[in-house]
Amino acid sequence: MQELFSGTDFEMAQPRWLVLFLGLPVVWWLERRRRLKGRGMMFPGVGRLSASGLATGGAWARLPIWFIWIAVVLAVLSAGRPRMLVERPAVSTRGVDIVLAMDISESMLQGGFGGNSRLEAAKEVALRFIQRRPKDRFGLVLFRGKSFTQCPLTLDHRVLGTLVKNVSVNAIGDEGTAIGSAILAGTNRLKASVSREKIMVLLTDGENNSGEIGPLTAAELAAGEGVRIYAIGAGPDRVNRIGPSENIAAIAEERGRFNEQTLREIARLTGGHYFRVSDKRGLEISFREIDMLERRRFDGRMEEEWMELYPWLVFPALVLLFTGLVLGNTRCLKIP
Repeated sequence: MQELFSGTDFEMAQPRWLVLFLGLPVVWWLERRRRLKGRGMMFPGVGRLSASGLATGGAWARLPIWFIWIAVVLAVLSAGRPRMLVERPAVSTRGVDIVLAMDISESMLQGGFGGNSRLEAAKEVALRFIQRRPKDRFGLVLFRGKSFTQCPLTLDHRVLGTLVKNVSVNAIGDEGTAIGSAILAGTNRLKASVSREKIMVLLTDGENNSGEIGPLTAAELAAGEGVRIYAIGAGPDRVNRIGPSENIAAIAEERGRFNEQTLREIARLTGGHYFRVSDKRGLEISFREIDMLERRRFDGRMEEEWMELYPWLVFPALVLLFTGLVLGNTRCLKIP
């Protein structure tokens, strides 16, 4: 019987109650038979009844009984629990876990990012990113010639913000850029996460030249743990963008060391994205894009659920029943 009243988008969850419809014609017939057998009486002064607002016959006199019958039909339908399958945007009931892996090598002190060094600009933009996501847990990994966790995953954004503001190239004494070690450290922090969404934002301005594990090997391990990496490469696009006070030869040499292909491959292996930025505005745009991409990951996913329709039948049934009873005992009062 369930299949009889089921469709792809609509069904009656309790169809057995619809059997009551079979008894409605019997009740109607018995009521009609009783009414026809009933004896009437002559009532003098019918005109005065009409003048007082009471119905004296015709369709208006039958209005209360029709209201009651419609209420009964709606009540039976509601007992069958009609419901409809609808799609709703999926909502994250749990925040996202995000690790910020920040390069603190000497080259991050280069200027050209809104009057600040790359490191200072990265700290400002990262703080705004954290503020936009109050429900997410954040962790902070710093790396240079080696990497270490400055802050484990936490919802205490106030403490995290203080740690981000105090990030300095002096936090690690080892020279070099250990991108693979940074990815591994961030992955280890996210490994024990219970969140369904694990993200790492990797910000660097150099090529991996230190550490005991290669970036791509570390990226494969991250992908195996469900970690999605957004890689941001910070550095000048063209040498002619550098101000006169900068060491053009040194920055040109640095640009040659910058390995975009590795960062692109890291993002591809983990299902993330790669961003190339050359100024503070580009850095802000990349973090905003990461924020929007993660929000759309929930907003764009749809979930199916059953929407119960019986409340839309019960309320009108009660209104019609009450109206029918009131009219039947007042303006449409039937005598006898």
